[in-house]
Amino acid sequence: MTQTAVGILLVVLSSLVEGIGEILFKKSRLQRRRRIFWVLLGVSVFVVQFTFYTAALRFLAVGAAFAIASLSFAFVALLSKLILREEVTPIKWLGIALIMLGTSLIGAYA
Repeated sequence: MTQTAVGILLVVLSSLVEGIGEILFKKSRLQRRRRIFWVLLGVSVFVVQFTFYTAALRFLAVGAAFAIASLSFAFVALLSKLILREEVTPIKWLGIALIMLGTSLIGAYA
């Protein structure tokens, strides 16, 4: 695996972990009795996300890494639909598809 591929993989993992963190923060607002638990868990997950992202910067230019990290929008939408049962409109899915396309282009030329 090339160094660029490792960097891209780390950014994708970072984006997925960031999506999970966002869901945990949302749960902190929905389950007020367990708010502190969800917030602490969310912060812990963001520490992991930060670790993946900063590791990726060793292998990628920051501009490419930051652009690829926009995948977090797609992960948040998907996870919010699956876990929180939130609605994701067709226009949001179109936006996510465009993000995926743009991320693919940036990743291919990183």
